[in-house]
Amino acid sequence: MKRKKESIRIIMLFVVSLVFYLVWYLIDGIILTEDAPSYIHMQSDREPGYCLYLWLFRVVFGEALSLHAAVVTQCIVAAVAACAVTVQLTRFFALNWLGSAGVLAVQYGITLLNRFVAQRRYSYFNSIETEGLSYSIWIFYFLCVLGILYHRDKGDRMRSVAGAVFWSILLISIRKHMLITLVILFVVMFCAYWRSKGWFRAGVCALLVCLVGFAGTKLIDCSYNLMMRGTFAPHTGDSSFILGTELYLADVQMVSYIREEQNKELFLEIMRRAEAKEYNTAYAESGWQAVVDHYSTAYDRIKFDIVMPVIREYQEAQGIAEADREESYNRIAGTLMRELLVPSIPRLLRLFGCNVIHGLVTTVLKVHRVLNWAALLVYLLYAAAIAALVLFTGTQRGDGEAGEMRRDAACRAEWFALLVLLSIAVNVCFTSLTIYCQMRYMLYNTGLFYQAWGIMILKLWEQRIHQKKTSRGTCL
Repeated sequence: MKRKKESIRIIMLFVVSLVFYLVWYLIDGIILTEDAPSYIHMQSDREPGYCLYLWLFRVVFGEALSLHAAVVTQCIVAAVAACAVTVQLTRFFALNWLGSAGVLAVQYGITLLNRFVAQRRYSYFNSIETEGLSYSIWIFYFLCVLGILYHRDKGDRMRSVAGAVFWSILLISIRKHMLITLVILFVVMFCAYWRSKGWFRAGVCALLVCLVGFAGTKLIDCSYNLMMRGTFAPHTGDSSFILGTELYLADVQMVSYIREEQNKELFLEIMRRAEAKEYNTAYAESGWQAVVDHYSTAYDRIKFDIVMPVIREYQEAQGIAEADREESYNRIAGTLMRELLVPSIPRLLRLFGCNVIHGLVTTVLKVHRVLNWAALLVYLLYAAAIAALVLFTGTQRGDGEAGEMRRDAACRAEWFALLVLLSIAVNVCFTSLTIYCQMRYMLYNTGLFYQAWGIMILKLWEQRIHQKKTSRGTCL
C-alpha cells in the first residue's frame, strides 16, 4: 500500500512538472537560437549528440514536425529530471514535505528566472540548443554520482558508476565542455573507494572507468563522422574556440611566431579588422568585470565576422573547391592556434582569472556591482552551513537509531554540498580556459547549489528542534 501511494505521488509529480515545462512551449513556441542552424544542418564542427538527436526526429516525424517533436521531448525529459531530483534527494536526505517542495521549487525557479528575469526571456527546454537536453541529462548524471558516494551495497554502487559513465558519454557527445564530468567522476570514485581499496587501487579503478567513458565519446564521435562523411575521425573545429581568445589577446608583434607566409598575411588582416572594430583586449577598461564584458562582446564577432570571412576570402582567391574549404579552414585555424598559444599564455592567465571570478558570480547570482558582493556573502554562508554540519556530525553521539539516522543524513548533506562546490570549480575553471563564462554554461550547477544549501539549512534546523525537545525532556 505504501509503495502504491508513493507511485501515485511520483506520477502526479511528473504530470505537474510536464505541464509546467510544456506551458512555455505552448506560449512561446519553438525558439531557434543563433547556433540552431549548425546543429540542424549537422555541421562537422559540432559535436554529434545534439545533431543526431534532431536528425532522429526528422527521420521519424519529417521536416515539418521534427522541431516540435524535439522540443516536446525536451520538455518531457525536463519533467522526468525534475521528478527524479525531487524523489532521489528526498530519499537520500530523508526530507520532509517542505524539503521536497523546496527542491522542486528550485528546479522550477531556474526556468522561471530564464523566462522572466534573464535577458534571453525564454525557457531553454523549448529552444533548439544543446542546453535544452543537456541540463536534464546533467541532473541524471549528478544523481548517479551521488549514488556512488551514498550507496553501501556493492551492486547499487556499481549501477551508479555505470549510470554516471553512460550519462557522461551522452553529455560529452552533446557539449565538449562536459569533459568535466570525467574529472568529477574520477574524484568521486577515488573518494568513495580509497578506504576499501587503498589510494593506489582506487585511483587506478577511477582512471580506468574515466578512460572507458572517454573512449566511448570518441567512438560515437568517429562513428558519426563515418556515417555522415565517410571518414572515421572526430569532429573538427575545436581549435577555433581557443583561437578566438588568442586573437582577442594578440597584438601585431605576435606575427613573428607564425611560420607560413600565407598565415602571416591572414593573421595581419584579421588583426587589422579587429583593430578597426576595437575587438582587442587593449580596448577593455580596467577591472575584471569590464574585461569580461568586453571579451564576451568581441569573442563571437572575432570568430564569425572576421576570422571566417578573412579565411573564406583567401580560399576564394586561391580557387579552393567548396568541398575542401572546411578542411582548409580547420587546418589554418589549428595552425594559428598552436603557433599563437605560447606567446598568449601571460595574457591568457590574466583573462582566466577575470573569467573565473565572473563564472563564480554567475553560477549563484547575476553579475552586478552590488550582487558581486552578495555572491561572496552567499558562498561564505554556504561554507558556514557546511562547517556547522561538520561540527554537528563530529560532536553528536548517542540518541539511538534516530540519532544515527540524523547524523547520516547530515553527513550526506555535507558531501552533497562539497560535491556541488567541486562541480562549480571544475566547470568554471574549464570554461574559463576556452571561452567566457556566460550564464548558460554556469546554470548546470545553479539549482544544485541552492538545493544543497537548502538541505543543509533544513538539517541544521531539524537538529535545533531536536535539541530543544531533548532539553525540555531533561528539565522535566
